[in-house]
Amino acid sequence: PTQPPTPAPTQPPTPMPTNDGQSGPQTASYDAVLQAPKCSYGSSCNSAGLLNGRGTINNGNEPNRPNTLNSCTDGNSGSYHGDESIDKIVVTRASGGDGDLTEGDFVTITATVWCWSTGSSDYIDFYYASDASNPDWNQIGPRQQCPGGGAQTITASYTLPPGSIQAVRANLMYGQNDAGVNNCVTGSYDDTDDLVISVKPNTASISASISEAAVRPGKHDDVQGAIEFSAKDAEADLLMNELKEMNTGGVKPAEGGDGSDGGKGKGKGKGKGKGKGKGGAGGSESTGTAALATDKYLCSKHEPLPATICADGSVADDTCSSQGQRCGKGGRKCWFTSGCPADDESSE
Repeated sequence: PTQPPTPAPTQPPTPMPTNDGQSGPQTASYDAVLQAPKCSYGSSCNSAGLLNGRGTINNGNEPNRPNTLNSCTDGNSGSYHGDESIDKIVVTRASGGDGDLTEGDFVTITATVWCWSTGSSDYIDFYYASDASNPDWNQIGPRQQCPGGGAQTITASYTLPPGSIQAVRANLMYGQNDAGVNNCVTGSYDDTDDLVISVKPNTASISASISEAAVRPGKHDDVQGAIEFSAKDAEADLLMNELKEMNTGGVKPAEGGDGSDGGKGKGKGKGKGKGKGKGGAGGSESTGTAALATDKYLCSKHEPLPATICADGSVADDTCSSQGQRCGKGGRKCWFTSGCPADDESSE
Protein backbone atom coordinates (compact mmCIF):
# COMPACT_ATOMS: atom_id res chain seq x y z
CA PRO A 1 0.00 0.00 0.00
CA THR A 2 1.10 3.58 -0.69
CA GLN A 3 2.22 5.45 2.44
CA PRO A 4 0.84 8.98 2.91
CA PRO A 5 3.49 11.70 2.69
CA THR A 6 5.03 12.79 5.92
CA PRO A 7 3.64 16.23 6.78
CA ALA A 8 6.11 19.09 7.03
CA PRO A 9 6.74 20.12 10.62
CA THR A 10 4.86 23.25 11.68
CA GLN A 11 7.20 26.11 12.50
CA PRO A 12 6.48 28.00 15.71
CA PRO A 13 5.44 31.63 15.15
CA THR A 14 8.18 34.23 15.37
CA PRO A 15 7.82 35.97 18.73
CA MET A 16 7.11 39.70 18.76
CA PRO A 17 10.09 41.78 19.87
CA THR A 18 9.81 42.94 23.44
CA ASN A 19 11.09 46.10 25.09
CA ASP A 20 13.14 44.93 28.05
CA GLY A 21 13.34 48.44 29.45
CA GLN A 22 16.63 49.17 27.70
CA SER A 23 15.83 51.39 24.73
CA GLY A 24 19.25 53.07 24.84
CA PRO A 25 20.13 56.76 24.41
CA GLN A 26 17.52 58.82 22.57
CA THR A 27 17.82 61.84 20.29
CA ALA A 28 14.90 64.26 20.46
CA SER A 29 12.62 65.23 17.60
CA TYR A 30 10.48 68.35 17.48
CA ASP A 31 6.95 67.83 18.85
CA ALA A 32 4.59 70.22 17.07
CA VAL A 33 1.90 69.83 19.73
CA LEU A 34 4.13 70.57 22.73
CA GLN A 35 6.26 72.95 20.63
CA ALA A 36 9.54 71.64 22.03
CA PRO A 37 11.99 68.77 21.36
CA LYS A 38 10.79 65.45 22.80
CA CYS A 39 12.39 62.04 23.40
CA SER A 40 10.71 58.64 23.60
CA TYR A 41 11.65 56.14 26.34
CA GLY A 42 15.39 55.68 26.73
CA SER A 43 18.36 55.82 29.06
CA SER A 44 19.00 59.48 28.14
CA CYS A 45 17.52 62.32 26.09
CA ASN A 46 19.63 64.60 23.86
CA SER A 47 18.27 67.69 22.10
CA ALA A 48 21.13 67.46 19.54
CA GLY A 49 20.93 70.51 17.22
CA LEU A 50 17.26 71.37 17.85
CA LEU A 51 18.02 74.12 20.40
CA ASN A 52 21.20 75.49 18.83
CA GLY A 53 21.18 79.29 18.65
CA ARG A 54 18.74 81.85 20.06
CA GLY A 55 15.70 83.55 18.58
CA THR A 56 16.64 85.28 15.33
CA ILE A 57 20.17 86.37 16.23
CA ASN A 58 22.73 86.88 13.47
CA ASN A 59 23.94 83.56 12.00
CA GLY A 60 22.24 81.62 14.79
CA ASN A 61 18.49 81.41 14.20
CA GLU A 62 17.15 78.78 16.60
CA PRO A 63 15.13 76.05 14.81
CA ASN A 64 11.43 76.03 15.80
CA ARG A 65 12.08 78.93 18.18
CA PRO A 66 11.40 79.47 21.01
CA ASN A 67 11.21 75.69 21.84
CA THR A 68 9.25 76.21 25.05
CA LEU A 69 6.04 74.69 26.39
CA ASN A 70 4.73 78.12 27.45
CA SER A 71 5.60 80.12 24.31
CA CYS A 72 8.31 82.16 26.01
CA THR A 73 10.02 84.85 23.91
CA ASP A 74 13.77 84.68 23.30
CA GLY A 75 15.85 87.86 23.12
CA ASN A 76 17.03 88.66 19.58
CA SER A 77 19.99 90.94 20.31
CA GLY A 78 23.58 90.06 19.54
CA SER A 79 25.16 87.43 17.31
CA TYR A 80 25.64 83.65 17.34
CA HIS A 81 28.57 82.58 19.51
CA GLY A 82 29.38 86.17 20.21
CA ASP A 83 26.53 86.49 22.69
CA GLU A 84 24.45 84.21 24.92
CA SER A 85 22.67 81.07 23.65
CA ILE A 86 21.61 77.65 24.89
CA ASP A 87 22.89 75.20 22.26
CA LYS A 88 22.03 71.76 23.69
CA ILE A 89 20.35 70.07 26.65
CA VAL A 90 20.94 66.43 27.68
CA VAL A 91 19.20 64.50 30.47
CA THR A 92 20.92 61.34 31.77
CA ARG A 93 20.64 59.05 34.77
CA ALA A 94 23.32 60.21 37.20
CA SER A 95 24.41 56.65 37.96
CA GLY A 96 24.56 55.64 34.29
CA GLY A 97 23.17 52.31 33.08
CA ASP A 98 21.16 51.20 30.05
CA GLY A 99 17.68 51.09 31.58
CA ASP A 100 15.02 53.55 30.48
CA LEU A 101 14.54 56.67 32.61
CA THR A 102 12.10 55.76 35.39
CA GLU A 103 10.22 57.63 38.10
CA GLY A 104 12.48 57.97 41.12
CA ASP A 105 15.73 58.00 39.12
CA PHE A 106 18.27 60.63 40.11
CA VAL A 107 19.12 62.42 36.83
CA THR A 108 21.50 65.13 35.66
CA ILE A 109 20.67 67.92 33.22
CA THR A 110 23.68 69.10 31.20
CA ALA A 111 23.25 72.37 29.30
CA THR A 112 25.80 73.33 26.64
CA VAL A 113 25.69 77.13 26.50
CA TRP A 114 27.58 80.05 25.04
CA CYS A 115 28.53 82.70 27.62
CA TRP A 116 29.43 86.25 26.66
CA SER A 117 32.90 87.70 27.27
CA THR A 118 34.36 86.28 30.51
CA GLY A 119 31.03 84.70 31.51
CA SER A 120 30.89 86.75 34.71
CA SER A 121 27.79 88.60 33.47
CA ASP A 122 25.73 85.49 32.63
CA TYR A 123 23.57 83.29 34.84
CA ILE A 124 21.44 80.17 34.37
CA ASP A 125 18.45 78.64 36.15
CA PHE A 126 17.22 75.04 35.77
CA TYR A 127 13.65 73.81 36.23
CA TYR A 128 11.62 70.61 35.90
CA ALA A 129 7.91 69.91 35.39
CA SER A 130 6.26 66.54 36.03
CA ASP A 131 3.56 67.09 33.36
CA ALA A 132 4.75 68.58 30.06
CA SER A 133 1.18 69.14 28.85
CA ASN A 134 0.38 71.33 31.87
CA PRO A 135 3.76 72.39 33.27
CA ASP A 136 4.17 73.60 36.84
CA TRP A 137 7.83 74.59 36.92
CA ASN A 138 10.01 73.84 39.95
CA GLN A 139 13.48 75.35 40.23
CA ILE A 140 16.38 72.93 40.69
CA GLY A 141 19.05 74.23 43.03
CA PRO A 142 20.30 77.82 43.18
CA ARG A 143 20.98 80.12 40.24
CA GLN A 144 24.43 79.48 38.72
CA GLN A 145 26.96 81.82 37.15
CA CYS A 146 28.72 80.89 33.90
CA PRO A 147 32.10 79.39 34.83
CA GLY A 148 33.82 81.16 31.93
CA GLY A 149 33.35 82.72 28.51
CA GLY A 150 32.51 80.92 25.27
CA ALA A 151 31.26 77.32 25.16
CA GLN A 152 30.50 76.00 28.65
CA THR A 153 28.66 73.02 30.14
CA ILE A 154 26.59 73.62 33.28
CA THR A 155 24.71 70.91 35.19
CA ALA A 156 21.92 70.43 37.71
CA SER A 157 20.52 67.22 39.21
CA TYR A 158 17.15 66.17 40.64
CA THR A 159 14.91 63.14 41.23
CA LEU A 160 12.33 62.28 38.57
CA PRO A 161 8.86 62.64 40.12
CA PRO A 162 5.81 60.58 39.05
CA GLY A 163 4.68 61.46 35.52
CA SER A 164 5.00 59.81 32.11
CA ILE A 165 5.76 62.89 29.97
CA GLN A 166 7.96 65.33 31.85
CA ALA A 167 10.06 68.35 30.89
CA VAL A 168 13.18 70.25 31.91
CA ARG A 169 13.96 73.91 31.26
CA ALA A 170 17.06 76.11 31.18
CA ASN A 171 16.95 79.91 31.44
CA LEU A 172 20.18 81.63 30.35
CA MET A 173 20.32 85.36 31.04
CA TYR A 174 22.61 88.37 30.77
CA GLY A 175 22.72 89.94 34.20
CA GLN A 176 19.96 88.64 36.45
CA ASN A 177 16.22 88.96 36.69
CA ASP A 178 13.29 87.19 38.24
CA ALA A 179 11.64 84.62 35.99
CA GLY A 180 8.33 86.14 34.96
CA VAL A 181 5.06 84.61 33.83
CA ASN A 182 5.43 80.86 33.17
CA ASN A 183 9.03 81.06 34.47
CA CYS A 184 10.32 82.70 31.28
CA VAL A 185 13.10 85.31 31.16
CA THR A 186 12.64 88.18 28.75
CA GLY A 187 15.90 90.13 28.45
CA SER A 188 17.29 91.11 25.04
CA TYR A 189 20.11 88.54 25.35
CA ASP A 190 18.15 85.87 27.25
CA ASP A 191 17.36 82.33 26.04
CA THR A 192 14.77 79.89 27.43
CA ASP A 193 14.68 76.30 26.12
CA ASP A 194 12.74 73.17 27.13
CA LEU A 195 13.32 69.45 26.56
CA VAL A 196 10.50 66.88 26.95
CA ILE A 197 11.39 63.42 28.29
CA SER A 198 9.41 60.17 28.46
CA VAL A 199 9.58 58.50 31.87
CA LYS A 200 8.53 54.96 32.75
CA PRO A 201 6.48 54.24 35.88
CA ASN A 202 8.22 52.76 38.88
CA THR A 203 6.66 49.43 39.80
CA ALA A 204 7.39 50.10 43.45
CA SER A 205 5.48 52.75 45.30
CA ILE A 206 7.75 55.78 45.28
CA SER A 207 5.35 58.56 46.18
CA ALA A 208 6.29 58.57 49.85
CA SER A 209 10.03 58.33 49.26
CA ILE A 210 10.10 61.16 46.70
CA SER A 211 7.99 63.36 48.95
CA GLU A 212 10.34 62.67 51.85
CA ALA A 213 13.73 62.73 50.15
CA ALA A 214 13.46 65.07 47.21
CA VAL A 215 10.34 67.19 47.13
CA ARG A 216 9.75 68.26 50.72
CA PRO A 217 10.60 71.99 50.95
CA GLY A 218 12.82 73.14 53.78
CA LYS A 219 12.73 76.40 55.65
CA HIS A 220 15.11 77.94 53.07
CA ASP A 221 14.39 75.67 50.11
CA ASP A 222 11.91 75.41 47.28
CA VAL A 223 11.02 71.99 45.82
CA GLN A 224 14.06 69.74 45.07
CA GLY A 225 16.29 71.95 47.21
CA ALA A 226 15.87 75.02 45.02
CA ILE A 227 17.07 77.99 47.01
CA GLU A 228 15.02 81.12 46.44
CA PHE A 229 17.30 84.03 45.52
CA SER A 230 16.92 86.72 48.16
CA ALA A 231 19.32 89.46 49.24
CA LYS A 232 20.22 89.28 52.90
CA ASP A 233 21.69 92.73 53.33
CA ALA A 234 21.77 96.14 51.70
CA GLU A 235 24.89 95.33 49.68
CA ALA A 236 23.26 92.24 48.19
CA ASP A 237 20.14 94.26 47.36
CA LEU A 238 22.26 96.80 45.48
CA LEU A 239 24.04 94.02 43.57
CA MET A 240 20.75 92.45 42.50
CA ASN A 241 19.35 95.80 41.37
CA GLU A 242 22.43 96.41 39.22
CA LEU A 243 22.20 92.94 37.67
CA LYS A 244 18.51 93.50 36.91
CA GLU A 245 19.37 96.79 35.22
CA MET A 246 21.86 94.90 33.07
CA ASN A 247 19.21 92.36 32.12
CA THR A 248 16.50 94.87 31.24
CA GLY A 249 18.75 97.57 29.73
CA GLY A 250 19.46 95.65 26.51
CA VAL A 251 22.87 97.28 26.00
CA LYS A 252 26.26 95.73 26.76
CA PRO A 253 29.58 97.49 27.37
CA ALA A 254 32.53 96.74 25.12
CA GLU A 255 33.75 93.17 25.59
CA GLY A 256 36.20 93.01 28.47
CA GLY A 257 34.50 95.94 30.24
CA ASP A 258 31.95 93.76 32.01
CA GLY A 259 32.98 94.67 35.51
CA SER A 260 35.31 91.72 36.05
CA ASP A 261 37.92 94.12 37.45
CA GLY A 262 35.82 94.69 40.52
CA GLY A 263 32.65 96.27 39.23
CA LYS A 264 34.10 99.66 38.24
CA GLY A 265 34.54 98.98 34.52
CA LYS A 266 32.54 100.35 31.64
CA GLY A 267 29.05 100.97 32.82
CA LYS A 268 25.58 101.59 31.60
CA GLY A 269 23.54 101.61 34.78
CA LYS A 270 22.31 104.88 36.24
CA GLY A 271 25.11 106.72 34.39
CA LYS A 272 27.45 106.10 37.32
CA GLY A 273 29.89 103.78 35.61
CA LYS A 274 28.74 100.74 37.57
CA GLY A 275 30.20 97.47 36.26
CA LYS A 276 28.11 95.18 34.12
CA GLY A 277 29.52 91.70 34.61
CA LYS A 278 29.28 90.58 38.17
CA GLY A 279 27.46 93.80 38.82
CA GLY A 280 30.37 94.98 40.92
CA ALA A 281 30.57 91.78 42.92
CA GLY A 282 34.30 91.56 42.38
CA GLY A 283 34.83 94.78 44.34
CA SER A 284 32.41 94.16 47.17
CA GLU A 285 33.61 93.74 50.72
CA SER A 286 31.85 91.58 53.24
CA THR A 287 30.83 93.06 56.55
CA GLY A 288 30.23 91.51 59.92
CA THR A 289 31.47 88.17 61.18
CA ALA A 290 31.23 85.25 58.76
CA ALA A 291 29.23 82.28 60.01
CA LEU A 292 31.28 79.10 60.49
CA ALA A 293 30.53 76.16 58.20
CA THR A 294 29.31 72.96 59.81
CA ASP A 295 28.48 69.33 58.98
CA LYS A 296 24.85 68.24 59.04
CA TYR A 297 22.88 65.04 58.50
CA LEU A 298 19.36 64.12 57.40
CA CYS A 299 17.62 60.82 58.20
CA SER A 300 16.02 59.71 54.94
CA LYS A 301 15.27 56.57 52.90
CA HIS A 302 16.82 58.03 49.74
CA GLU A 303 19.83 60.30 49.36
CA PRO A 304 18.71 63.96 49.49
CA LEU A 305 20.43 66.90 47.81
CA PRO A 306 23.18 68.64 49.83
CA ALA A 307 21.10 71.84 49.89
CA THR A 308 18.20 69.90 51.42
CA ILE A 309 20.50 68.43 54.09
CA CYS A 310 21.85 71.89 54.95
CA ALA A 311 18.36 73.42 55.17
CA ASP A 312 16.47 70.64 56.98
CA GLY A 313 19.23 68.61 58.63
CA SER A 314 20.75 68.56 62.09
CA VAL A 315 24.27 68.67 63.47
CA ALA A 316 25.72 65.19 64.11
CA ASP A 317 24.41 63.64 67.35
CA ASP A 318 23.57 60.23 68.85
CA THR A 319 20.89 59.64 66.21
CA CYS A 320 23.37 59.91 63.33
CA SER A 321 27.10 59.79 63.83
CA SER A 322 28.25 58.20 60.55
CA GLN A 323 27.22 58.03 56.87
CA GLY A 324 24.84 55.14 56.14
CA GLN A 325 23.95 54.52 59.79
CA ARG A 326 20.34 53.34 60.15
CA CYS A 327 17.92 55.75 61.76
CA GLY A 328 14.16 55.63 62.24
CA LYS A 329 11.84 53.21 60.47
CA GLY A 330 11.28 52.23 56.84
CA GLY A 331 14.90 51.69 55.88
CA ARG A 332 15.99 55.25 56.65
CA LYS A 333 19.69 56.01 56.74
CA CYS A 334 21.92 58.88 57.80
CA TRP A 335 23.06 61.16 54.96
CA PHE A 336 25.77 63.73 55.71
CA THR A 337 27.10 66.81 53.92
CA SER A 338 29.72 69.35 54.93
CA GLY A 339 30.13 73.08 54.52
CA CYS A 340 26.59 74.05 55.64
CA PRO A 341 26.31 77.63 56.89
CA ALA A 342 25.75 77.83 60.62
CA ASP A 343 22.24 78.71 61.78
CA ASP A 344 21.62 82.44 62.21
CA GLU A 345 21.14 82.20 65.93
CA SER A 346 24.43 80.30 66.40
CA SER A 347 26.49 82.71 64.32
CA GLU A 348 25.62 85.90 66.08
